[in-house]
Amino acid sequence: MKKLLTLSLLAAFAVGVHAAEAPNTLAKIKSSKTITLAFAPNSVPFSYSDTKTFKPAGYSISLCEGIVGSIQKQLGLDELKINWVAGTTPERLAMVAEGKADMECGVTTNTLKRQEKVDFSTTTFLQTGTLLVRGDSGVRRAADLAGKKLAVVAGTTTERRVTEALANAKIAAEILPFKDRDEAFKALEDNKAQALAGDKIVLVGLVARDSSNTRFALLDEDFSLEPYAFALRRGDPDFRLAVNRGLAGIYRSGNIVPIFDRWFAPFKPSEVLIAIYGLNSMEE
Repeated sequence: MKKLLTLSLLAAFAVGVHAAEAPNTLAKIKSSKTITLAFAPNSVPFSYSDTKTFKPAGYSISLCEGIVGSIQKQLGLDELKINWVAGTTPERLAMVAEGKADMECGVTTNTLKRQEKVDFSTTTFLQTGTLLVRGDSGVRRAADLAGKKLAVVAGTTTERRVTEALANAKIAAEILPFKDRDEAFKALEDNKAQALAGDKIVLVGLVARDSSNTRFALLDEDFSLEPYAFALRRGDPDFRLAVNRGLAGIYRSGNIVPIFDRWFAPFKPSEVLIAIYGLNSMEE
């Protein structure tokens, strides 16, 4: 009897400790009237630091600001301050996992491996991975990368997937990892690399820097499919629900249309992306 009582007390204590460790992000936000968001400082047009306003801007930022407005309303707050923190993809994921950021607003692909450390919102964008090459590189298709140098951003799904794709196709290119997209693009500009791997619309934003329209070209080949979502801390279903409720409201109200047009015009959303918006615009 005494042994059973001891086991029961130990079990109850373990449950209590687990409950104490579970994050309560909404309570923290309500108490501090502040939400901390990690963002990508150089991923135009999704998430970047605007040099004119010195504030974060982009498609992901607009969605996150809409989510914050929804959470503010859900919590009945008169105001909700946003504390923006810049970081690379690995840095943003670490900030969320460690509770240093409540959510990240960048260009982060939802993968099962990443779900071991963080949770994710519903899908916010669907992207394909491709290659940006120098116009004078002689690279017209992926096979032409043999013997050439390919720049990638370290710690991203792009790095892993393009490495796998080249290995499967037996294309012997030298892969050069860089800390962030600006460094990788600089290597391409300086001809230290002949190609740059990345998500297509992000690469389109880099091409826009070329006023001559001749220095760079996008290959018409995709090596991956990238479902973007916002990383959240694991073990907090109430906060995940609040975030998804905010996204659903943006999709359901049609506010996603001016947001998309603002950041991607003249591009139009694909039929698959429209379906994703529809699926995630669930009713209350």
